[in-house]
Amino acid sequence: MISRVQAALEAIDPELGAFITIDADGALARARHTPSGRAEGLIVAVKDLIDTASLRTTYGSTRYADHIPRRTASIVTDLERAGAVVMGKTNLNEFAYGVSGYNPHYGTMRLPQDRSRTPGGSSGGAAIAVATGAADVGIGSDTSGSIRIPAACCAIVGFCCAAGAVRMDGIRPLAPDYDRAGYLTRDIPTLQRVLDILWLPSTRGLRVASASELPLPALPEEHWTLFRRQAHGIHRETAAREPWTYGDDLHVKLGQPVGDPVRARGIMRAWRAEVMFALRGVDLHVGPVIDGQAPLVSDVLADYRNGTLHASEPLLAHTPTANALGWPALAVPAPDGPRQILGRPGAEPAILALGAELSRAAISPHDSLVTATRPALRKRSN
Repeated sequence: MISRVQAALEAIDPELGAFITIDADGALARARHTPSGRAEGLIVAVKDLIDTASLRTTYGSTRYADHIPRRTASIVTDLERAGAVVMGKTNLNEFAYGVSGYNPHYGTMRLPQDRSRTPGGSSGGAAIAVATGAADVGIGSDTSGSIRIPAACCAIVGFCCAAGAVRMDGIRPLAPDYDRAGYLTRDIPTLQRVLDILWLPSTRGLRVASASELPLPALPEEHWTLFRRQAHGIHRETAAREPWTYGDDLHVKLGQPVGDPVRARGIMRAWRAEVMFALRGVDLHVGPVIDGQAPLVSDVLADYRNGTLHASEPLLAHTPTANALGWPALAVPAPDGPRQILGRPGAEPAILALGAELSRAAISPHDSLVTATRPALRKRSN
């Protein structure tokens, strides 16, 4: 295990901006005495939104530049007790509020395949760490796609857990009704170990619909009313009182109007009913994760200077649906672009099984860059 940690440390490229804090000595010390378990031998990078006792946790903010939590989040201790070794804290959009892959305090994150682009966010640093072999697993958070978007940009696997499936203690909240925990890995078998899913079912009996044959009802704008109400409730007062402690992009977002939450709740209830009706007789829904390519660094920096969100807003076209429903969702590479597999809570083994099928024929010159052959999707049966 010590040699694996050393190799992971050597794989870190500072120019990619993956890490805020690297705990080399601590990781090597822990590698000497790892317990046995399902995660034995796995090296973990933790998004710096998630508490780790005795290891700096900044939440991507200068307000917490010297913050050392007293307790470690349950999602981290779960893997540590199962044999994994934490080796550092990864970069993110400040307070996880954004998907641009840029942090004004801790630097730009750069896509390993194309350094002129960011990996998206907010869990961009964890995605870079996994894609480059600096970690086997990235532990992240996902409030609107913050795991799945970087996974898609970095051509790796990203899983957003269902609401209530993972304990959220020690994870700094953004919009609690939509905050989810999750993981980034290079392949499905590693994700299986992390989720402790012992076997995957056959995909033959699954009723799978694609977004092209069964488009889901569009997520109403009122979703963002409820999202902003929670995010603003957490951050707006502090940002107004101590504006210098927040990045300019957060001031732009916190300045957006909230809207009418009572009306929004009614619209969202109706939308969920529409989705359930549309997916009657369907086990899994498959569609794109993002449209187009990862954002250009130049466009992201221009947005920051100009107070705009042009580079990042298009990334949110598909992923927030899972958060609004509270359902698990998997981002997996495929030859026609990264695909998101969405299913109901309890369908996690089936989601992973279809993800494995999509990526089984992966052809890659590098372990971190994965492509896959997509099977023909079975049409839904009513």
